[in-house]
Amino acid sequence: MKKILIIEDDPKIAFALSVRLKAQGYSTWTAEDAVSGLRLAVQNKPDLAIIDITLPGGNGFSVAEQLNKMPETRGIALIFATATQDAALRRKAIDLGARGLIRKPYEAETLVQSVKTVLEKQEFLHGDVQYLTSTPVANKKTGPRKILIVEDDEQIALGLAVRMQSAGYETTVAHDAIAGLRKAVEQRPDLVLLDISMPAGDGFGVAERIQLRIPVPIPIIFLTASKKADLRKRAENLGAIGFFEKPYRAEALLTAVQRALN
Repeated sequence: MKKILIIEDDPKIAFALSVRLKAQGYSTWTAEDAVSGLRLAVQNKPDLAIIDITLPGGNGFSVAEQLNKMPETRGIALIFATATQDAALRRKAIDLGARGLIRKPYEAETLVQSVKTVLEKQEFLHGDVQYLTSTPVANKKTGPRKILIVEDDEQIALGLAVRMQSAGYETTVAHDAIAGLRKAVEQRPDLVLLDISMPAGDGFGVAERIQLRIPVPIPIIFLTASKKADLRKRAENLGAIGFFEKPYRAEALLTAVQRALN
């Protein structure tokens, strides 16, 4: 049974989260301040901590820094919750290795889906895809899910679009960083397939700007022909849900997309 620590100073919110997560089969503990949260983390070694950024006795970021430093808590996955709209918080959350950042007020189903995404996909290997840190997934909605493909090779982009459309997804294509960012902001896709090397910028820069301009996190899968060892780590730090090295198997990529969106 997976264990979850909820560090939230509002007891009503903490209780509601605890009840909802227990109904999904998780074990939970709650703490109302930073000191109690750290103590419970050391005692119980949860798999995941949901941390409010604003807390008595410290803030959520300082709690995360302490968790990352202590050997007995270093492997705990983190999801932050906040009511503020400050774009700099996302960058700080990413720097601390957070798996997600939830904006308050949020729907319970969004939070539960985020927890499932983190705990069930964390470091999951499937063929040539590795699921990395996960972002909160949007609530399920009617109609086809939208995928933005940002790829400068027109043949590869067309092949991806055809493959995704045949699986029932709606696709939009951009061939450079500027067009990719513009379409992401204007269309708010449900997922982005993002090449790392492209004209007018690179995929990492596009991902950073998407995160700053769109308040609801969009799952991103990076694609690259490069064999540089540090690229996967950079993708992880940006909250990517997947990383594919070209040439990749089409079925493995489709599986990654389906797991993120379905």
